[in-house]
Parts: sequence; C-alpha cells; structure tokens
Amino acid sequence: MSSSTYNRNPAGRNQHSHRKPPEEDGPRIRQALETYHRQRLFSNEKISALLLKEHGLTIASSAVKRRRKELGFHSPRVTMRTMPYQEMVQLVVEELDRDHARSRGVQNIQARITFNCGVTLSRDFVSDIMHTHDEDGFTMRDPSSKRILRVVKSNIGIHERWSGDGHDKLYSIGFPIWAVVDEATTKWLGAWVVPSNRLGDVVGYLCLLLIEKFGGMPLQFATDCGSETTQLYGLVNALRSTLFPEYDGETLPPHSYVRSVHNIAIERSWLRLRLDWGNNAVIVFKNGIKDGKYNSDNRQQYLLCQYLWPKLLRQELDKFVEFRNGVRMRRDNNKAGPSGCSRNTAFTLHENYGLVDCLLPIPDMSVIHELKEAMGGDKLLDFVEPCFAVRCDAAYESLAISELTFENVWEVFQDLFPLVFPPVLESE
Repeated sequence: MSSSTYNRNPAGRNQHSHRKPPEEDGPRIRQALETYHRQRLFSNEKISALLLKEHGLTIASSAVKRRRKELGFHSPRVTMRTMPYQEMVQLVVEELDRDHARSRGVQNIQARITFNCGVTLSRDFVSDIMHTHDEDGFTMRDPSSKRILRVVKSNIGIHERWSGDGHDKLYSIGFPIWAVVDEATTKWLGAWVVPSNRLGDVVGYLCLLLIEKFGGMPLQFATDCGSETTQLYGLVNALRSTLFPEYDGETLPPHSYVRSVHNIAIERSWLRLRLDWGNNAVIVFKNGIKDGKYNSDNRQQYLLCQYLWPKLLRQELDKFVEFRNGVRMRRDNNKAGPSGCSRNTAFTLHENYGLVDCLLPIPDMSVIHELKEAMGGDKLLDFVEPCFAVRCDAAYESLAISELTFENVWEVFQDLFPLVFPPVLESE
C-alpha cells in the first residue's frame, strides 16, 4: 500500500479539542450569551472568559462566535443591514416615550434598546432619530455644575471599599432609596426602596443584607456623616474587630466618614439614577394626583399606594441596577479605575484590570442572621402591615397582570382598589 493512500488519521482529529459542551449546558449557555448580548458585550474573547469565571463553562472564543451567530445575537453592523428601517425607528421612539423627563442621552437610549429588546442599533442611527423626534432634549441635557477640587483615587481591588448613601429625590413622593456601590469598579452592589433612609436600624440592616449577599465584608465602609449611619458604623467596627483582629483599626479603620462631595463613587451614581429612573417615577406619580386617580388624604387610597408603588419601584430599581451594571462605561484614559467596559465585567474579571479581591470572607453567617433578627428582620423594610400586604397580594393575583409598569400603574391601582376595599352596600 502506497503512503499516499494510507490515512494515519481517519477521524480527522488533530491537537485541537473538538469537544462540545454537554447538551444539558445548552440552556445555560444560551441564557448567559443573551445576558451578555443585552449588555452590548461583543468581544468573543471577553465572553469566553466571563463564561468560565461566572458559569464554569470552558468555551473557546471561536465557539462563542459561532454560537452567538446561531442564536441571532448580532452586532449593530448586521442589524443595520438586515432590520427594516421603520422597525428600528419605532424602537428608538418607544424608548424616548418611556423617558418622561427627557433625561436620557444617545448612548443611554442605545443601550436600553439592547437591554430591553435585544436589538443592537448603531449610535449614529439612534442619534439621528433622537435629533429628529426630540431635538429639544439635547438642549435640556446640557450639563452645568460647579466644579469641585478632586484628587485621584487609587483602589487596590474590589470589596476594598463600599460606598453607601441615601437618595432623597423620591422623598417628595414618599419613597426614599439607600444604595451601596463598590468604589473600585462603581458596580451597584445593592439598592433598596425603603420606608426611611434616615433611620439607623434600616441602614444597619441593609449593610447586613449586603454582607450576607457577598458572604463577607469589605476592608472599609464609607458613608457621609449623617446620624442614620451611626448603627452601621458600630456594626462594621464590631464585626471586623471581632472576626478579623489582624487588621489594625487605627491604620485601616473599618468605617470612614467622608463629606458627600468626596464620597464620589456613590454620589456620581445618583445622577444617572435620577435622570434615567427617578425623574420619570416622580412625574408618573404626580400625574396620578393631577389626573385625579390618587388622593393621599384618603386613608384607604394611601394604604393601597403604600402597597403598590413600593412593589413597582423595587421592581424598576432592580432593573435599573441590572442595566447600569451591564452597560458599557465611557472610556476615560485619565480615570484611575476601569473604563471602556461594563461594571459587571470590571468586577468579575477584576484581575484583568490590575485589581485584587479584598473581600473579608465570613464562613459562618450565623452571627449575621442573629443580628438581623435582633434588629427586626425584613419587617424594617415593609411599607404596610403584613396582614394588609397578604390581602393586597391576593387581589393583585386575581387581576392576572402580565407586568406592572409606570405606564399602567395607576390603572392597576384603580382596578385593585375595589377588590381590596369592597364598597359597603347599604342595608335595605
């Protein structure tokens, strides 16, 4: 037999692996790829790294590229070439209609279309349509503010410092917010709509929720000097000195009080919260009053509002946090921390940005659970009594509402009211 007809490798296998992910991983891979797509993450290499780090899935970048193509997760270039023009225009217009305060810029609208619809449009196209339909919005968003002297910060890693603060812009409608971000990456770690962000018990309890969520505490917690942070101050000092005595409290205090203008990681985050979400919430709420759909002086209407609106706001705040963490940050070569990537990417792949994980792990969470119970538990976050919430939940479920939104909240409120408070029939 001649050497030319002898096949030494009939299976056609070489040094490269041809293994495919197990079939049971298919749904996981699809869901993960869809999440990254909605975050406008198009780098196959970065997606491959995230799949390994976040899901334990080893998939080559070439396989990621092929799978994304099969699933129809296209880049803006492909979308602009294949999607009907009017459909693309409609997506932009619908997103503009949701921005009642007209506070969202081109990049924000572009990212929201992908986040909400899974469609990637080019920035130039979105800008052109926005200029056509809302030219005045660009003038309204022209930034103007007093400049404050800043110094360059240099964080060594994630969980080195958590920055927490309260947001009072929704206090005007009765629903304050408290939130925490990771200072190195500005990733939103947690955000809550609470009955009050000026109570020490509430703020301290939220700190414990975050420690429980991440399985540990940061090297340092930073807040402003408000009286509501005194309990948080005591908690983090007690926990770190007890569980991690090797860290010197004088050299590296567990808690740091800073002025609001210098607590920039969280303070800068409030702007987008207000422009993207908070202003719209206030406008919709006040429209309900103006249109005669809600009267806060009516005790029954007030109680139902205290049930329904926190439900909506918490849902929408979670969406906002997911969106902001997934959207790409503007590249800034002068910024000390990561830029030109999403907060999720910077946080998960922190090693790629020269950061380390500074979390102080707490293997036994029993002490955290005991502290939470001693402080009052989740009841601290309730706007209404549990028995009334159960009654409202039953009525809400009976309406079979597909989704509660800012667009339908007052209609749901009106439909819900007679179910929660049935009219009293006069006896004959």
